Amino acid sequence: MEREESHLPRRKFIGLVGGGFLFPWRMTNAARAVDATSPVPAAWPALEWKKAAPSPFARVEAPSALVDGKLFLFGGFTDDLGASNQLDVYDPVNDSWTRKKDMPARLTHLNAVVDGGTVWLAGGFKGKHPGPATDEVWKYDIASDAWSPGPPLPEPRGGGGLASAGRRLHYFGGYKPDRDTNPGDHWSLPLDMGTSWQPESGLPEPRGHVAAASLGGAIYALGGAHGHDKTQIDVDACHRFDPDANKWTKIASLPDGRSHFESSTIIHNGRILIAGGRCNRSTPPRNNVDDILEYDPKSNFWRVLGGLPRKLMAPDVAIISGRFVVIGGGLNNPLPLTAGTWVAPLPVGE
Repeated sequence: MEREESHLPRRKFIGLVGGGFLFPWRMTNAARAVDATSPVPAAWPALEWKKAAPSPFARVEAPSALVDGKLFLFGGFTDDLGASNQLDVYDPVNDSWTRKKDMPARLTHLNAVVDGGTVWLAGGFKGKHPGPATDEVWKYDIASDAWSPGPPLPEPRGGGGLASAGRRLHYFGGYKPDRDTNPGDHWSLPLDMGTSWQPESGLPEPRGHVAAASLGGAIYALGGAHGHDKTQIDVDACHRFDPDANKWTKIASLPDGRSHFESSTIIHNGRILIAGGRCNRSTPPRNNVDDILEYDPKSNFWRVLGGLPRKLMAPDVAIISGRFVVIGGGLNNPLPLTAGTWVAPLPVGE
């Protein structure tokens, strides 16, 4: 299929790693050199995207979870910015969709975490935009296709990060009920007989729309935005949390301030991949982006890995059986939305 022209940022490179260029995107913004005349090369060759069975409806900002080679999509915003509670599962082997039991509430601005046979979701905004923040926590039992409530958050929150490490869920950042204030609160919930959330070390540089990832026993808070309803400012800050030390550490910043990639943050080959999103503080501002970035925790570097089939804000992505899967997303911050599904084989050796 034809691929939209990429508008990747332009930067100086400083070396080669595994056939791809690495860039000086580490620790501080001052370390980032910009060269407007040199395009950023991608580490992967251009992916060969093909259209697959579309999502049952056009959606954006839908929490997702990869379970046994299938991608579970939990609701998301619809074309009128209403919140869906529909649970749909995509099977890339059969290129088919299956509907499961609806979520108990219509929620957006939340993330999903898989723990064994259970998917956890916490907080979020309820109903059609602009909906109120909630403290609700829900558990979805995959085998029985059933929902049950979990211990509520200490306070209502929307747009916070959710991740797991060491048999604990961690929730951090987000937005208070006024939908604009960014708290640094960080709570954890023991998954073995846990009945209430406990305070942890606060998130540095509080922000909402923050992406979360778990890797190597640590938790990562990536990008996000300051403010929400009045003014949103995308940020490049990234931090890693050590649960044993109860301590956050600043890591390499994103190449540009970026948000709305919570549902397109995944782990692959011991590294963190993020795809699409919004960079409204870049020059010029980009309401939607099509680049795939990779973070290597060993070298503390970000690099451009490849490109999506088109510019997408808050799509759902997964790597399943050697194929990159992209579903839905917003086409222009965010409307209109797309129900498109695209699949591309990974480069040899990936």
